[in-house]
Amino acid sequence: MKILLITHIYPPAIDGGSRVISKIGEYLKHNNHQIIVLTTNCKSTDDFINPFSAPISKNIKSKDHIFRIPVYKRLRKPLKFLNLFIPKSTVFHQYLEIFQKGPILKIVPFLRTIIYLKKQNIDLIVAGPLPTTIVVYANFLKKFLHSKLIINASFHETDKDFQKIPLVNSLKNTDYIWSLTDHEFQNFKNNFKIDSNKIILAGNGIDESMLIKSDKVNFPKNPNIIFIGSLASHKRVELLINAFSDLADIYSNLTLTIAGQKTLYFPQIQNLVSNQKHRNKIKFIFDFPQKKLVDLIDSSTVLVLPSIQESFGLVLIESWARGKPVISSNIPSLSELVKKTNGGLTFKIDSKDDLKNKISQLISNKIMCQNLGKNGLEYVKNNYTWDKVGEKIWQKISS
Repeated sequence: MKILLITHIYPPAIDGGSRVISKIGEYLKHNNHQIIVLTTNCKSTDDFINPFSAPISKNIKSKDHIFRIPVYKRLRKPLKFLNLFIPKSTVFHQYLEIFQKGPILKIVPFLRTIIYLKKQNIDLIVAGPLPTTIVVYANFLKKFLHSKLIINASFHETDKDFQKIPLVNSLKNTDYIWSLTDHEFQNFKNNFKIDSNKIILAGNGIDESMLIKSDKVNFPKNPNIIFIGSLASHKRVELLINAFSDLADIYSNLTLTIAGQKTLYFPQIQNLVSNQKHRNKIKFIFDFPQKKLVDLIDSSTVLVLPSIQESFGLVLIESWARGKPVISSNIPSLSELVKKTNGGLTFKIDSKDDLKNKISQLISNKIMCQNLGKNGLEYVKNNYTWDKVGEKIWQKISS
């Protein structure tokens, strides 16, 4: 079967949504399907509007069937200005808003690519995440190529973009929706009125090679909190920094590692750290390769994810794969994972005091850390490897 993957950025560029699409592609390729990729030549989502960013590759098509399309980087402001004159009640207004959120592919390279794809007889399109222009391109190609389409929506219930008619219609018109959590499944079924028979509850996965082989998990001598993720505003890294600063007054050997990709928001985080009394105990790691992820997690006592918006929380299952406990905000998608696995603690969203309390509980109780990490590890082994996730999806779409 020939399968087309469509996503906004693609490895070596990394974020949660693109990593999911690339990993399901690896699973399908391993199972003898031909994979073709349509993506941008950008290194991050910030590069969609950064005119000075360098592309990943100048080649539109590489020998491994990855089409990296250049994007228009100066169109968002004109579109925003144009939208001022369009009635908000119109679908056209909503389309313009969507095109202000995702990559806007350059027309000529895109047309050349779809002419090539037309000749390939694509059987299936796998696209995501929402809510970006990716879903617009995917729905167009579904019709143009006469292919089936499965969308990984990465649903955020607090994101008003998911209320826009073009995105709602795209979910209703797709052949399958790859759902990450029970919470997401129920929203699609009850609030979006989507037929549950085309919703595949599969979750996200990790490579089996990431699973810790030893029953004994090593914890660092001095407690180290780790955050892994994009350094964006919705991740609430500042909340973690402020909580850490208070705790560092109590636990003199406590350290904080912040690992992730810089965004346009990063200078605000950097300014906050520069004014911290314990700034020498805060370490930043940027653009680390995927193979270093295991070392980062192994060096930690607990992983903290204080986000106010997540569709799944891939770093949680990656932490559990190494036998480490987690602390997350109590938003529905993250709370569901922590409750299912019994692999960590949750804190009240945006509450520094509650976050401090939960961190203190874990860094002062090694036995609790070990037990929670072990619980998470067992659940991930049985439910969240890419083989298990891929099998759930493939059984549905091939039946």
